Amino acid sequence: MDETVFSHVVLESEEKKRSAGNYANKRYLYDEIKSVPQQYFVGVYGLRGIGKTILLLQLANETKDSLYFSADAAYLRNFGIYEIVKHAESRGYKNIFIDEVYYKEYWKDDIKTIYDEGGARVIFSGSSVLEIKEGVDLSRRVLLFNLKPLSFREYLVIKKGCGQIERIQPKDLFESEERKKHIIKYAKFSDHLVEYFKVGGLLYESGEISYFYKAVENTIERIIHHDLAYLREIDIKIEIAIQKILERIALSPVGETNYSNIANTLSLSKPTVIKIIDDLVKIGLVKRLLPCGKALIRKEPKLYLAFPFRYFFNTVNFKNPDIGSLREEFFVNHTQDICYLKGKRGEKMPDFVFEGKKVEIGGEGKRFYQHPDFLIKDGVSFEEKTIPLFLTGFLY
Repeated sequence: MDETVFSHVVLESEEKKRSAGNYANKRYLYDEIKSVPQQYFVGVYGLRGIGKTILLLQLANETKDSLYFSADAAYLRNFGIYEIVKHAESRGYKNIFIDEVYYKEYWKDDIKTIYDEGGARVIFSGSSVLEIKEGVDLSRRVLLFNLKPLSFREYLVIKKGCGQIERIQPKDLFESEERKKHIIKYAKFSDHLVEYFKVGGLLYESGEISYFYKAVENTIERIIHHDLAYLREIDIKIEIAIQKILERIALSPVGETNYSNIANTLSLSKPTVIKIIDDLVKIGLVKRLLPCGKALIRKEPKLYLAFPFRYFFNTVNFKNPDIGSLREEFFVNHTQDICYLKGKRGEKMPDFVFEGKKVEIGGEGKRFYQHPDFLIKDGVSFEEKTIPLFLTGFLY
């Protein structure tokens, strides 16, 4: 590798690592990734704009003999991952942090070879779970971490400067005394929930919402024209279809969007819709929730968006988003291992099963008509079987 080019890599690495010092707060995965045993390489994947680059730089800045570079840098166009890492290794660098690793052809083969030869350790990021997980088997060599969009808790800490806020364990939501302690401690933050609906999830500066939404628009364009196009060949018709599918999900109540409905409304084939949504799920832009029970596995999933994309699409289309969908989306995006309840035609059922409990999401006036174990609703309430919705935003 040309020494002049490598000097450029080193200088840029040092400058960007120093810039990481401007970000005092860290994403929820920071400590977990930092504690990974040295014998493993690490891969971080997730949606654009949620802080993967900053996370890598913070880790690099606190790691000895570290070097950072982005695989999509123009001046590295003629160099592969293996060549760059081996050159860095020969110069004494033992920990190599690579951003947007999938921009390099044969990157998986290169990572495998670097690992098998020993020497430098690699920590990398990528926006596409599909490209990280498929192809060359890296499973015994690389531990993969899915970085989610900013939670409500992280939004308050990182973007609102509200100080350190501890995570809440799921079981605490269902224990009356523990829940009461958390409500008393965090009730002052509940007024920020609507603001989170509008500008939460992404790390972009959100002081002026028009500029923030311009950044969101650019993110969507990058996802369509770069991330999705990298996964498979996409022509102009598919690009338009992707945009229309995203808008359809955003502009409709959750209960009115499924594969068949979208296909019929947009005059697309159902297999095309399924294929596009599969990719959007892998990219992290769409969250797909399956119904509870093996007998219902063939029922169509519910479709949600990451924050703040529902609000964005409604705003640019001069509409107000469905508040019920926003509440469900907030809950679904902050929880894991959940499913939605599907009853017989006309049968009233609670919304979800979470931690083995049937829960119903709603506004402050929501009651127990669907016979849930717990209500999760707007506002601040100390009722025994009621969980304030905003508290579910503190789970990670």
